[in-house]
Amino acid sequence: MLFQQTSTRLSTIALSILTLFASKAATAQQTPQQVEISAKSQPNRDRQDDVSMRVVYGHEDIEKYGDTNVSEVLKRLPGISVTENKGRGAEIRMRGLGNGYTQILLNGQATPVGFSIDSIAPDLIESIEVMRVAGADVSAQSIAGTINIILKKKSSKQGSEMKSNASMQDGRLSGNLSWSMGDQLPGTQADISYVLAGTLESNSTEINAIQNESYSTRANTNTAWQVQTDRLLQQSQQNRRDVASLSPRLNWKIDAQDSINWQGNLNLTRLEQAKHEKENPGPYASTEFPDNHSIWAAHILTSRNDISWERRLADSAKLNMNFGWNSFDRSAKFQFWGKDKTGALAVHRYVTGDADESEYRFNGKYLAPYSESHVLSLGWEASRALRHENRDELEFFTSSGPTPSDTHAYQASLQKLAVYIQDEWTINSAWSAYLGLRMERINSNSKEAGAFDFQNKSNMLSPILQSVWKLDAQRQWRMALNRSFKLPTVANLVPRRFRIDNNNTPLNADFQGNPNLRPERAWGLELAYEHYLTEGSVISANAYWRRIDDVMLEQLQQNGKSWVASLSNNGRARIVGLEIEAKANLQELGSKLAIEMPAIEIHGNLNRNWSTVEQVPGPDNHLAHQTGLLINVGADYQLQPAWRIGADYNYQAADSLRESAYLTGHSNPRRHLDIYLSWKQSKQSQLRFSIANVLQQDKVEYGSYTDESSRWTEAGQQQTARTWRLVWELKL
Repeated sequence: MLFQQTSTRLSTIALSILTLFASKAATAQQTPQQVEISAKSQPNRDRQDDVSMRVVYGHEDIEKYGDTNVSEVLKRLPGISVTENKGRGAEIRMRGLGNGYTQILLNGQATPVGFSIDSIAPDLIESIEVMRVAGADVSAQSIAGTINIILKKKSSKQGSEMKSNASMQDGRLSGNLSWSMGDQLPGTQADISYVLAGTLESNSTEINAIQNESYSTRANTNTAWQVQTDRLLQQSQQNRRDVASLSPRLNWKIDAQDSINWQGNLNLTRLEQAKHEKENPGPYASTEFPDNHSIWAAHILTSRNDISWERRLADSAKLNMNFGWNSFDRSAKFQFWGKDKTGALAVHRYVTGDADESEYRFNGKYLAPYSESHVLSLGWEASRALRHENRDELEFFTSSGPTPSDTHAYQASLQKLAVYIQDEWTINSAWSAYLGLRMERINSNSKEAGAFDFQNKSNMLSPILQSVWKLDAQRQWRMALNRSFKLPTVANLVPRRFRIDNNNTPLNADFQGNPNLRPERAWGLELAYEHYLTEGSVISANAYWRRIDDVMLEQLQQNGKSWVASLSNNGRARIVGLEIEAKANLQELGSKLAIEMPAIEIHGNLNRNWSTVEQVPGPDNHLAHQTGLLINVGADYQLQPAWRIGADYNYQAADSLRESAYLTGHSNPRRHLDIYLSWKQSKQSQLRFSIANVLQQDKVEYGSYTDESSRWTEAGQQQTARTWRLVWELKL
């Protein structure tokens, strides 16, 4: 009922917005032509002058291929890789590390639990900041790095925009409609302007896979393996995602010293996932349910609001305070049907789960350039989040009837308090430094009546040093030293068992949380060299080192006939890596060298990552699922003033991993190619055609668990498909 009411309201709002958009378009046609003066963006100059290790990618980089998901945009940015994890969605990685090592922020604030970055349409994003080392005004939960997604804060003087998008993947049609408009608030004497951006999206995909599994035993190490099971599983999965999103913003300039801003985001998402798994008959024993299928559906409503007040003080000082609140509401249903060898229904499971979460934040920052060479900032961050979750499972066996209902009600809370101080120090004309110190205190509590009640407290002191030394106007060195950490998620702390519906093995085990988990803590060192050839051309190389203590490693154990995995802190890990980036505007370079060259922009980056986990025997004892080698190259060619073509190629090398003395894995190399062609029909209109995943390479992975008397192996092949996309953009 909540979803239907909200959906009706959003539909009414969307219709009103489109009507307003049409009236603005008609008015624009009657308005005399005006001269527009805009400053040219200088991303390389901003990057060169920034004392911190940060790169900002603007809206032009985000919209180039007409992507409908943020993860599709991020995979083309230097040093970032995106991996799909067994249907759990996209995992964003820096330095080849995800799973909590890479911090994802929205407007500089941590994203709430259960938040998916793909719920934000790329058209609502103004820019993306990629920080190898974040400043003290950002949480230090970023051992690998930080990605900050900044929503649009468009000036009211800019024209309105509208974009429609249609795509086809393996015969399935998807669509997207987005708009953005801004103006002065009518009927008011105050200097109040608004920006309203929104999107409507419907996306449908299908994933097909084949998995071969075998189980063998032997009496001792001197005897041959005897095959006990050998089966081939055919799996298919259909996904559906419908999204309606609004991002309003109000700016009120009270006077020359004071201004108030409100940034909101309302997102309504409907998700569906249908899976079917069938086992080919063979001479060996089958799984418990050789023919099974399941359906999962969820309605998710999220909202985010931030009200900030900024006051300009004497001597260029500023005081900024922000109050924000989030809400999250999810209603989900899951059904599983399992058939036995004869094809008769053996079990039907029905699970319902509801979750709601609310968070309140209060942040402040005081900035004062107290001398010509120092800019000092002081700030604080405080937040409190409370989450409730209910889960009810019913199970009906054809042979014995229903089992008692399994009902759980959980409550979790998270409190954060941080204070920081930072100083941007201009030592001389060639040497600048950044000094920061941040102290964070995080308290979490999770409980279920009559089952468990645990508290977890973490204190972290994070010193940060960053420095840039300019050799001349084009060349410079950077260095950084910082302290960072990774917190265990609430799901990993709750001592509740997440059961596998079918085929429990060491390679497909149940999972149980561990309330005794401690945070991972790391020291990091960065050294980089940058050479700025022209405004659009740069070459850089960055070497990094991390030492991580209390690494959380997965431990397997057999509980009766079932295998159960859990995390525990176990020793130390070391990470080293090299990142090389090159970007060149050939026309600019040709002009500098007095050589005529075509209007081609090229870019490329190479990332090589190594890690070693001390408590795991080698070889290949690196951190789980780390991307060892990542190469990305691309080019954009301005054919004519109205035509532009480009391509982007991504390569991830093969990877072998040893997670424990018995558990190993391997994945084949991955190659991904995207191309696009854009036609600028006029200053207001543009068509963009793109093809994603041109090579259509299947994803192949292997796994093995071998001890003294038994061996499990699996080989999986997941099909991929091309995505054909056509985008029409209109600017007024």
